Amino acid sequence: GSSTLGSSVCEDTVGGLWLAIVHLMLGFLQVPLRPRSNDDHEGRLNDHDARLNYIDGSQRVRATSLLYVGSLLGFIGFVFAAILGFYQQIKEASHMNFRGEPMGSYYPATVSEMVYNSSTGSGKCFFAFVLIGGMCMLVSWYPWALRNVYLGDDLMLFENWLGNDISGSPRGVKVLMLRQFLPPIGIMMVACIPAPPAANREFTDIISSLVHTIGATMSIGGYAAIELCTLTIWSAKVKLNSAINGRTRMIHERPCRLALVIGCLISIVGFQACSVVTKTVASDDLLSKAGICCSDVWDVPTKQDWDVLGDDQIGLKVEDEIAAAHGEKLLRNTATGAFRVLKLGSYWFEVASGLFMLASHLAIWFYCPERFVDLNETLPDPDGKDGH
Repeated sequence: GSSTLGSSVCEDTVGGLWLAIVHLMLGFLQVPLRPRSNDDHEGRLNDHDARLNYIDGSQRVRATSLLYVGSLLGFIGFVFAAILGFYQQIKEASHMNFRGEPMGSYYPATVSEMVYNSSTGSGKCFFAFVLIGGMCMLVSWYPWALRNVYLGDDLMLFENWLGNDISGSPRGVKVLMLRQFLPPIGIMMVACIPAPPAANREFTDIISSLVHTIGATMSIGGYAAIELCTLTIWSAKVKLNSAINGRTRMIHERPCRLALVIGCLISIVGFQACSVVTKTVASDDLLSKAGICCSDVWDVPTKQDWDVLGDDQIGLKVEDEIAAAHGEKLLRNTATGAFRVLKLGSYWFEVASGLFMLASHLAIWFYCPERFVDLNETLPDPDGKDGH
């Protein structure tokens, strides 16, 4: 027992001696530091302030720039879809049905149906501009950087319904998160998930068209609801019409943004009203009783249809036979009268709702003071020493 105790004491002594030697060697190897003066301390504080100012300012510049580019590209995409698609149906599309008979121009009732074919000019432009615009808006994080939309981190929906989290804070959906994600993700869903004409939709097409509709509701309806609440019941939480160098805009921010969001809501109501008539009324008998005539007529071609075609219409015969083999309906006659007016109303109301929504984003950019942030001409620590 005593030998074991002696051995343990000896080991502790040797270990302590080695530790002292190591500390002594490290002490000799250390380079003596020059004592810091007050000037050094103030210089480091100024450097930290410059870094913080640059980080904060660059984030605001990034948010405003991406918001502007994304909104502008989305706006251009909707304009291309409206004008090019309309021009194509009037000037470039065939005005002859599968029987070789003349018919009027076909007008889709929705933008999604107008641009569902990605090989057309309108489809390509809509997809490219709207997708890139949505991506720019998504990465901008502008609701967290611009004071004319920032509502605070604690404003939530459904916070009294979901209980508290582990920290005791109420659960809920932050309004800023909804503003951040609903419009860009919704508009990208609209661009990436086309909706074919209702006459030829299979079950999978119906599901994808439903997802497309959800995306449109998120981007336009969701944004309009958040923006309207921001400008009315939550207006005290945001800083509107900020002065720039002591000067304010001639047209105040709140009425301008209210006009745009109200225009968006009116367009949504008009689109839904026209859609209800054109989609839910099932038969021509009901349409005629309501004084609305006449809807588009779609049929699957039969042998009698292509037998009457002449020898100079071989291509049309082949198209009819292929459609018949696949059970695909082709357009026999286009809508006329009041029904055509309702379809055009549905289409242009949807176009207007998208344009109002994107114009509202541009108004937010136009009135935000953060786009006037002036960064220093040199980066903090231009020598690349990273503060050392």
